[in-house]
Amino acid sequence: MSAPISGTFVAPLTSLATIMVSGADARAYLQGQLTADLDTLSTNRAQLACCNSPQGRVQAVFWTLARTDGIALVLPAALIDSTVLRLRKYVLRAKAKIEPAKHLHIGVAPRSALAADVTLPEAGSHHEIDGVSYFTLPGMEDVMVLGPLSAAVDAAREHEFHLSQVRAGLPQVYPETHEAFVAQMLNIDLLGGIDFEKGCYTGQEIIARAHFRGTVKRRMFLFHSTGAAPAPGTRVLAGEQHAGDVVDAAATEAGCDVLAVISLAQLNSELHLDGQDAVLSRLPMPYSPE
Repeated sequence: MSAPISGTFVAPLTSLATIMVSGADARAYLQGQLTADLDTLSTNRAQLACCNSPQGRVQAVFWTLARTDGIALVLPAALIDSTVLRLRKYVLRAKAKIEPAKHLHIGVAPRSALAADVTLPEAGSHHEIDGVSYFTLPGMEDVMVLGPLSAAVDAAREHEFHLSQVRAGLPQVYPETHEAFVAQMLNIDLLGGIDFEKGCYTGQEIIARAHFRGTVKRRMFLFHSTGAAPAPGTRVLAGEQHAGDVVDAAATEAGCDVLAVISLAQLNSELHLDGQDAVLSRLPMPYSPE
């Protein structure tokens, strides 16, 4: 696939996959399941959202796209099957079909390779042409592509994308961290992924209470470590005390960059990963979690 990407091939991302929600009630059904306001999701936006347990714990984080064939939910491939089952759980009589989009694949391409007729003016833009979606994410330069890709897997480019996602402060949930965090801990509210004025959705009571009562005591921050990249869910320690948990991490030439949810009361302590001696150094993000 090259058009309307000019001069390069799109590099597939095997770590991501897509769920397609279609049918007459697709939008209304998702409105009752996700944190974002799906009633306002337009065809030119890529909207962050998450679905949660009744206790307000994040089960999956999505980038949602309104396409001609339905609403696409982009998330880690490792969560596809469990999330399809989760979303189907409450369908009942709603006219909504929820299926893994096995015919669609996620890829990434340099913005400079886009043809002139693809308009992505700002972060979070979406443009669909002939069944292929082109969209951008906050804090990232490359363009995401959703379509029937066939290019060879490029491990180096996939790692580069992962590292860029970590450095942009974009949260994800993996099997190891399923239901480990409340949405605000992952800064989903700061990235526009929660609408506090919309109607009810699963987990809303806990998420709204944390917002309106100002009880968010943990936030996600970016750090650098000279040690190896930890797995999601790895504990972050302040001395011997549990100060937080790893959300995501990617290796660098001099160690790794780490997104971790940290107790605000321990943010200025000397932090390190469980099982490693290297001290975590806090790095700036494109937005402020404080």
